Amino acid sequence: MTRTTRPSSALPGTARRRPLRTARDLAAGTLAVGLAATLAACSTGTDPGADETAPSAAAEGWSWTSSGYGTTYELDEAPDSVVVDGYSAAALWDYGVRPAGVFGYGFSEAGALSIGNAQVDEMEVVGADAEFNLEKLLALEPDLVIGFGNEDGTAWTWWEDKVTEEATAVAPFVGMKFAGRPVVEVIEDYASLAEALGGDVESPEVTEAKAAFDERLDTLRGIAAEKPLTILPLNGAEELWVGQKNLGQLALLEELGFTIGGPQDQEAWAELSWERVPDYPADVVLSYTGSDEAMAANPVYAGLPAVQAGQVVGWDDKRPFTYASYVEWFDELIAVLDGAEVVSGTPAS
Repeated sequence: MTRTTRPSSALPGTARRRPLRTARDLAAGTLAVGLAATLAACSTGTDPGADETAPSAAAEGWSWTSSGYGTTYELDEAPDSVVVDGYSAAALWDYGVRPAGVFGYGFSEAGALSIGNAQVDEMEVVGADAEFNLEKLLALEPDLVIGFGNEDGTAWTWWEDKVTEEATAVAPFVGMKFAGRPVVEVIEDYASLAEALGGDVESPEVTEAKAAFDERLDTLRGIAAEKPLTILPLNGAEELWVGQKNLGQLALLEELGFTIGGPQDQEAWAELSWERVPDYPADVVLSYTGSDEAMAANPVYAGLPAVQAGQVVGWDDKRPFTYASYVEWFDELIAVLDGAEVVSGTPAS
């Protein structure tokens, strides 16, 4: 669903390090280590005895364990400068973590960086979408690069092999795992990483958002118990895709008691022709952010009983992984689902 493009070439260069700014002071001074020393200081591996739910700090070093990959990342000193993808920037910002640079997806008007609180103009843009500028990365002299990880968490999932080699030679890569994981686990993973980076995970704002998150879950669970609603998650325009219930948001809705409609026999996404959409009756349609207008212009979509009833909610499976962001989405869901009627038995017009 995403198109990988070759990044522009860049020659290695050096520049003064831009420090990582957080809600807390991360380190006493700037790290004075070269790339070789940084890479040598970082090791990854699985420690069966490690507590994977919280960061840990060595007496004279820094470490953090990913609960998604079960990998522990270690440095001789706390990271002073980090570069992150758009999804990670959006998730870490609410805890006070201020990355030096940002890259990847999420820059669009409806993307994670716009939905959340992150300020793009306060970070150096290293590349948008799948493009990547190695020279800009080198200039920031990052201690860590953080982003949506590939299968084993060793690189950003949309980089080509050549870019992976170049980028991970500049700084160790910390992978964040989204695929096949509950939403709550991903949110907690980012909170854990934010704390390890010096962020404030116990601020009044975060505490209040966590309580609201739990309260909204109870509300949604109650709605699901009252009426048997089938939800159809659509994404696309000329090519149409149906979200699979192993996606975090859809897995959460199913866990709460709702039925996820459409063909459900693929990983993440199943392709579906518009002609076959009416074959999968639904009471509520999830309209993927960014494809809303294109779908609305399709007569098949416009004729769906759920759409005609106004029972449509926007969604994006990579919205900022914070409690506050999900409270906003839950409120949108509740506003529609609470008053929704079962219309899946109504023929599409």
